[in-house]
Amino acid sequence: MSGVVRPTAAAAVELAVWWAALAGLWLVLVSSPDTLECAVGATAALLGAIAARAARRAAATGRRPHAGPGERRSR
Repeated sequence: MSGVVRPTAAAAVELAVWWAALAGLWLVLVSSPDTLECAVGATAALLGAIAARAARRAAATGRRPHAGPGERRSR
């Protein structure tokens, strides 16, 4: 069973890496981080990590957003 990575573990690692990268970027760009700014940055980084994972998965599967009402689908 060595070498086998469970999908939930892989997802958790991917989210953690995205979160760390985005939170680090936030801290670099903030002029004087205090407790509130760190909390907001951590939350924004979490939302960004979730969005990045969803975008990467959508790109990997080739799924595209459906056309909304009034939009034509091209084939």
